[in-house]
Amino acid sequence: MSTVETAAPHSVEPHSAPTLSAVAKLAGVSSITVSRVVRLPNLVAPETRTRVEAAMRELGYVPNQLAGALASGARTRSVGVLVPTIANSIFADTVQGLSDELEPLGYTVLLAQTHYEPMRENRVLAALLSRRPEAIIMVGSPATEDGAHLLRRAGIPIVETWEMPEAPIDAVAGFDNYEAGCTVARYLVAQGRQSLAFIGGDDPRATQRWNGFSDTARQAGLQPPRRLFLDRHASGSLVALPDLPGVDAVFAANDALAIGFMSALRGAGLLRNGPASVQPVAVIGLGDLEMGRLIAPSLSTLRVHGDAIGRTAAKLMLTRDGPRHVDLGFELVLRDSG
Repeated sequence: MSTVETAAPHSVEPHSAPTLSAVAKLAGVSSITVSRVVRLPNLVAPETRTRVEAAMRELGYVPNQLAGALASGARTRSVGVLVPTIANSIFADTVQGLSDELEPLGYTVLLAQTHYEPMRENRVLAALLSRRPEAIIMVGSPATEDGAHLLRRAGIPIVETWEMPEAPIDAVAGFDNYEAGCTVARYLVAQGRQSLAFIGGDDPRATQRWNGFSDTARQAGLQPPRRLFLDRHASGSLVALPDLPGVDAVFAANDALAIGFMSALRGAGLLRNGPASVQPVAVIGLGDLEMGRLIAPSLSTLRVHGDAIGRTAAKLMLTRDGPRHVDLGFELVLRDSG
């Protein structure tokens, strides 16, 4: 039997895209020279090439890889979508939701992975923008100022998701990760748990959850929770229980890590089956994966409305009517693990 607690949900016009002639003017060279730097850089003197490349970075100029294939002003009917990884199904609902909204309208979704690597994200952004998409939708916010600069100057709708940044580039569809951590900590404190820990990576969203979790626990008078970093590709089953001595409650940054950690608890004889059982170590995840509902004991979690995030992101891309900053909230779903 599950119970659900609901958290209440808590505009910027894009710039016009910089042109090749604007780069030429800033660099003090001809448009032909800029074109050579883009297509035949070895034919341009190094000093000139450096000056042109600096102007391109300053303006956020991305060469048009489709210039020869599209007539001037033609629409590509494509949307660039960036996710950290497709290995974790936590983002699948978001991609499905936006695809369900966009594909019937004739749009093609160009999906790319960043692997949580800032420099890779910048390269992927530049590659997507060179295909002249009609919008960019990304999980999270740009990891670097260079990436943010590219997006601000792209001249197309930009939608950041799974976060609620204070100063979004254009539009946002997500939830408050800090408040998510606060909600879990408040629940565990109310249950009388005394020694808390957080398992996750160091990406911005996990860090926001950790900050809310830690701040709330300390404000309640508990000792500061422990934070255990895991490689982004690791399983929670790799957690060595001696690393968390005396812990009686764990918040995992996502359900996959929570399920893995429960496997480690099971191996140590620290899991009890049945809804009436009080777990020696409570475990709460995030994402509401189907596997978490099926395992025994079933996993308590924060349910994030991934499909709604995707559909809302698509609508924010398609129209500028209405709010550009949409908080879709989350729900604390209590099951047997906590």
